[in-house]
Amino acid sequence: MIRKFITKQVYGLKIRHGKIKRDGFDALLADAGNQNKALLMNMIRNNDQTEYGQRYDFKNIKTIADYREKVPFSTYDDYFPYIERMVNHGEANLLTAEPIVHYALTSGSVDNPKKIPVSQKTIDLYQQYASEFSFSVISDALKGKWSRQRGLNLMEIKFENLPGGLFAGSISGRAVYTLKNFLPLMFTSPNEVVFPQEIMDAKYVHLRFALLEEELSFMGSAFMTALSDLMKYLEVNWELIVNDIEKGTIDPEIKISDPVRQELLKKIKAQPARAQALRKIFSQGFDTPIVPRIWPGLSFAFAIGSGGFSVYTEKMRHYLGDIPIYFSVYAASESIMAICTEMESQEFTLIPDSAFYEFIPVEEDADPLKTLTLDELEVGKDYEIVLTNTSGFYRYRIKDVVRVVGFNKKCPKIQFVYRLNQMVSIAGEKTTEECISWAVSEFAKEVGCQLVDFSVYADINISPGRYTIVLETETPIPYDKREAARAVMEEKLNIANPSIAKKIKTQVLSHTELAIVQEETYALYRDLMIMRGISGNQLKPVRVIDTLIKENFFFALLDKE
Repeated sequence: MIRKFITKQVYGLKIRHGKIKRDGFDALLADAGNQNKALLMNMIRNNDQTEYGQRYDFKNIKTIADYREKVPFSTYDDYFPYIERMVNHGEANLLTAEPIVHYALTSGSVDNPKKIPVSQKTIDLYQQYASEFSFSVISDALKGKWSRQRGLNLMEIKFENLPGGLFAGSISGRAVYTLKNFLPLMFTSPNEVVFPQEIMDAKYVHLRFALLEEELSFMGSAFMTALSDLMKYLEVNWELIVNDIEKGTIDPEIKISDPVRQELLKKIKAQPARAQALRKIFSQGFDTPIVPRIWPGLSFAFAIGSGGFSVYTEKMRHYLGDIPIYFSVYAASESIMAICTEMESQEFTLIPDSAFYEFIPVEEDADPLKTLTLDELEVGKDYEIVLTNTSGFYRYRIKDVVRVVGFNKKCPKIQFVYRLNQMVSIAGEKTTEECISWAVSEFAKEVGCQLVDFSVYADINISPGRYTIVLETETPIPYDKREAARAVMEEKLNIANPSIAKKIKTQVLSHTELAIVQEETYALYRDLMIMRGISGNQLKPVRVIDTLIKENFFFALLDKE
């Protein structure tokens, strides 16, 4: 009872802090354009004596126009020489006067991931918005229905030691790490899986402890894929887990080292009554929402689940039933950029005090060098977002394209649309993730299949090249119906991007191909990436098969007759 009281107090404190942040946020939104410009000028003044600031004459930047004229667009390669000196030699005051306390590892390359410098101010912003602000929004939306007891959070924090005593890892993990002393009060998962020192069956461990918590009040993850994978694992393995709960054991088939197994066993005991209750629930099947049957007091789920994650959000709704979802934040390793201010909303309000934003209109006749500020944007238009963050990146092109869907007072509300480096173009047709997602969704409706996941592959090994849509479905499409299904997919893709239809007609492109992969292919890919060292907090859906590793993996697992 004491632990439950303290847990409630911990969440109450975070909610109160979040309420204060939200009150300040409302004031920012009323003057968002000027506040965002003031943030930039403050960063310029604070960093004019850095090596980068002297190189680009920060001391003589007095206006936004000066900034655009003196400071060029940048990519990670522009910062790499500085970062090498910072990481390997401990040099400071190169990019920012703010002390760098962490390096965020990107999820791109396993062998050579990018190291993004992170200041304490950036970590504080993540903590304030992604945690405190968010819990305040959730608490207000649920109007007392949230018990503020422990939740299931799939966050796993893996750090790489760097010279000088700093760590490298996901930025979301670093933000959670600041709460390490409170984690046992807030979440059910033990430290052995939150701070893993080895590869283990993490899904089992997360579930093993969450199922013991009858009063679990929420579940969450960085991305919806992890929650969906967890529930699928439960659906397949519930008997094994329940047997272990009954006996107070960990099945020998579970992949956990002996030392970790012994530590976990110290924290559990046989609970036959809980096992009996769970067995009764699971034996009724998973056709109806299982989460509210397991945890009647569970009030919400949270994860990034819009855009490319939407297919997993729909899968989670089958498990959640009417339990609402909070779609969290729009963020990258470089900055937290926007936040949901309502439950169930998939529209994100830009955060004016987190970074300075510039926007390049995505239009045929747009000047690629001309940028707009957030107070110059128009509803319904798409823009490439350019960041100046609080950790020393200036006019940084993160290659995200967002769409303005409205305004919150005087601040734009956005939705992520696609990444420029994930656009597929074989013969100049420029097919975006949004096009593929729409085509696949409409295909599934017409064919009557339930999607698990999908990707696109630009096949230039034949002439002329063609689009291959890779699909995993809950039930495989019968072999004798796949040609008809292929034709439907081509039709929908042609509607999504008429340029493809024109090029197929003129034989600039070959007809679209459809490739069905075996059951659990996408989940297996994510598991393999985690085994190779990528944090589960960073694994995004594979929308474009654009590397040899991905190509070999997915095409080796085709469901062939």
